[in-house]
Amino acid sequence: MIENRPVAEAVGRLLWPERTRATELDRKLAVTRIDHARSEGRCDDAEVRLARVRTATTLAELSSAVDGSAEPVVPPILAAAPRVGLAVWSVINLVDLAVYLTLGLVSGHWDGPWVLWPALGGGLLVLGLWSTRERDRRLRLGE
Repeated sequence: MIENRPVAEAVGRLLWPERTRATELDRKLAVTRIDHARSEGRCDDAEVRLARVRTATTLAELSSAVDGSAEPVVPPILAAAPRVGLAVWSVINLVDLAVYLTLGLVSGHWDGPWVLWPALGGGLLVLGLWSTRERDRRLRLGE
């Protein structure tokens, strides 16, 4: 039986591009980007890049092949910060939700939805971390 887990695959592609295997569609998109850069005159070593795209096994290798860099040079803190932020934010929200439900069930008084404020504030911080990493990726690729 084949399992179809599109949500898990999408989350894995976002969180761990260095471990996610490159698909044929990813390779075709990379070839298209290289061809587009060659047609605009921004790519001198297109054949070398296309050869690296054919042999790339992970998304990180694929993006470095499209970029033309020897290897992906991303600061480790920038690569890890969104993952760590998301993990901390998730744990804090689970604890807050447990406290909120426990207080409501034990006392019978449901104070306003105060649990939303830490979730929103922390969510904005995690979003900022993700957008910073994405901005760095786009700058490195020259998009």
